[in-house]
Amino acid sequence: MITSKYGKELQIEVTGASHAPQIEIVIHGLPAGEKVDLDKAQDLLNRRKGGQNAYSTKRAEADCPDVLSGLEKKEEGFVTTGEPLKAVFYNQNTRSSDYEQMKYIPRPSHADYTSYMKYGDSLDRSGGGMFSGRMTLPICFAGAICMQLLEKEGISVFAHISAIGKIKDDKFDPVNPDVKAVPRKAGLLPVINKAAGDKMVEFMTACAGDGDSIGGVIECAVTGLPAGVGEPLYDSMESTISHMMFGIPAVKGIEFGSGFYCGTMKGSECNDPFIIKDGKVATATNHSGGIQGGISNGMPVIFRVCMKPTPSIYKEQRTVNMKELTETTLTLAGRHDPCIVPRAVPCIEAACAIAVYNLYVRYRSERNADSLTAIRTEIDELDGEIAELIAKRMDLAGQIAGEKAKQGLEIRNPKREEEVLNHVSNVAGEAKGEYVKDIYRKLIDKTCEYEENCQ
Repeated sequence: MITSKYGKELQIEVTGASHAPQIEIVIHGLPAGEKVDLDKAQDLLNRRKGGQNAYSTKRAEADCPDVLSGLEKKEEGFVTTGEPLKAVFYNQNTRSSDYEQMKYIPRPSHADYTSYMKYGDSLDRSGGGMFSGRMTLPICFAGAICMQLLEKEGISVFAHISAIGKIKDDKFDPVNPDVKAVPRKAGLLPVINKAAGDKMVEFMTACAGDGDSIGGVIECAVTGLPAGVGEPLYDSMESTISHMMFGIPAVKGIEFGSGFYCGTMKGSECNDPFIIKDGKVATATNHSGGIQGGISNGMPVIFRVCMKPTPSIYKEQRTVNMKELTETTLTLAGRHDPCIVPRAVPCIEAACAIAVYNLYVRYRSERNADSLTAIRTEIDELDGEIAELIAKRMDLAGQIAGEKAKQGLEIRNPKREEEVLNHVSNVAGEAKGEYVKDIYRKLIDKTCEYEENCQ
């Protein structure tokens, strides 16, 4: 079984296939002590379920994760333990016999052909195998957890159907997208404009009745992300998000902000003027989609992905027999989505959350490291001043040693030592007095040792 991996700060490993007994995910890098709401995660998983309407596959699965490690049940709910989180999804409603005719007869534009050329008969391709849209299920689980962790930081990820075929929904406000504008419940079409959504449903249902399929576009927004997240060049916000997006079957394109439309604009039209808003730097427009130089600029990150029509259609199609190297035709059996776009919306949100969380963890780590470095620098400066003062104190102690020798006095003077200890304790204050007192006890011991050497 092949394992697919993604991520640096947060690493995910996915194993399984559409008609395998189970699909597994292992998530490495989750911090210990984080509360995870499994009911909330299940809500997102339910949004990608099939079998809910006329324009989705009739295959209905429970899609409930069996968590084997990484979470501990406590009074307040499930909490991460810091060890890898492993979860399993069991495939129970499979019909592999529907795919026997396609063992050597590939669906046009599907991974049937390329997967056979790469793996031959060693890979089970029933139901699309590891190339199936079902493999987005564990990604949605990991993404649901990342979304909860991001929400604690004030960062939200949400998406809607931008278009089905040529039927378009309203766009997000690029400067102030509203998460509440989109229904995010299972069974509800995630669109802003209900009238457009009704037309989409009518069109998708008609495609299903005709044995055909249709593609579309999904628009996603990330709000609350601070400026400075992301890396230049190869770990940029765009490349990191895009890498994750293309792990979703059927995604064929992505654009950020005004995307390809920027190619028709002049600089004076496309540039986002800087302004001060609510005491912070912002931009008046958002053609950049919240990203400049691969790094977030504090504005909403906006992007759109194009999803092709599913190649699994019921119309007769031209294809080949890969064993016999002859041309033939294929009339499909099985259960397939005439439009994958509605079920893909939570997948896009989840994949985006995983990518953004990876970059945000690095950003937060760098910020903490910078803060630690700054504090240590200040301590180093204070240590220099303290060392100079201790050296001066030792010089004075040496002079005192000479005077004690002349007067025949003992080096140790318990009464004087107690006066010094009480004095520094009072200066340090109640909270730190005892700590400073302990330090000065050691200092007095060393000073007396120095005085003895001076006599």
